[in-house]
Order: sequence, then C-alpha cells, then structure tokens
Amino acid sequence: MRSLGTALALCLAWPLTASAQTAERPAIPLTLGAGTGGEGAWTCSGAAHSPTTLKVDETAGPEATPAAVLEFTFSPGKYNYNWAEVACGSARATGCVAVRLTYRTELPDGFPALNLMVRESTGAGYWVPDCLPPSPTRFRTETVAFTRFTVPSWSKDDNGKLDLELVDHVALGLATGSSGPGRILIADVELVPPGW
Repeated sequence: MRSLGTALALCLAWPLTASAQTAERPAIPLTLGAGTGGEGAWTCSGAAHSPTTLKVDETAGPEATPAAVLEFTFSPGKYNYNWAEVACGSARATGCVAVRLTYRTELPDGFPALNLMVRESTGAGYWVPDCLPPSPTRFRTETVAFTRFTVPSWSKDDNGKLDLELVDHVALGLATGSSGPGRILIADVELVPPGW
C-alpha cells in the first residue's frame, strides 16, 4: 500500500517538477527590447575625456526599425573607453547559454573590435574583450557563449563564477588608445537558450 501511495505521489509531482524546470529555460531567445531597451533602460558611460551619448533612434535599425545609438568622440593621446548598457528587466539569463547582439559600427580606421560584458546584480562584471568585429557596411549578428566570459582585472566576484540567475545587465563598448568620433548602432540584444 505504501508503494502505491508513493507511486501516486511521484506521478502527481512529476508534471509540477517538469513544469518548474521548463519555466527556468526559455523556449525562445529573450529580447531586451529590440533596440529600444524594452522595459529595461539603456545607459552609457565612459572616460571623462571620451564624451559619449546614447539615444534611441526609431529608424536607425535594419529596415528602419529602432536602434540604440552610442555616439562618442575619443581624445588623442589618451586611453579611451565607453559602454552602452541595457538592463534585462524581467528577462532572466537562467537556462540560457549565450548573448546575441545585432549591431552596426561607424568607427575610424584602426579601431579594435568591441568588448561585451554582462553584469550581475552583485556588481560583478564578466566580459569577453575584442569579441565583436567592426561591421561598417551592414547590421551583423554575433552570438557569444556564456562560457567565454571571464572576470576582468578591474572587477571582482566573491565566488569567482558567473551566476546566470544574477545577470541583470548586458553591455558593449570600446577601449582603445586610438582617437576620433564614432557610432555603434545596436538593433537587438538577446539572451539565448540552447538550440538557438
């Protein structure tokens, strides 16, 4: 009798467990606003000598769709850097395996590839430097696996590992000694589950 009751309890509990596991892994990529920032908000930052602004342009994306536009002027003889950052809002990276970005660049000759960073709610940053190649002629989509992200020397994380359930921001930007004006147009940022 006890084994029948146990079997019945397991049969009833299985759909609940399966449903909870499914809820943790999104079925499709989660967009963070397709250029607008959605419920998350875009912000930008950079060195004081690297003037940087960010705005959402309703027609700057592919086929006249919205895009976040990071515009900057890097100073000669200085180490310049900037970040365009979007909050994840209610989208969660739990169960995802990568970040996917669609972007186009307008950069001076000789500028490096873009850096990609995710930030945890603890403040810890994880990045993949120079992983997004410049793309001056068309919007380009790149997918970067979470396994590639590491803690840079200028950040720290007490447990030393990227906790996907704590990821609350995604950022991209530049760091270089080169100078000049430029723009990065960001049409979409997605959190990507397996198989996508």
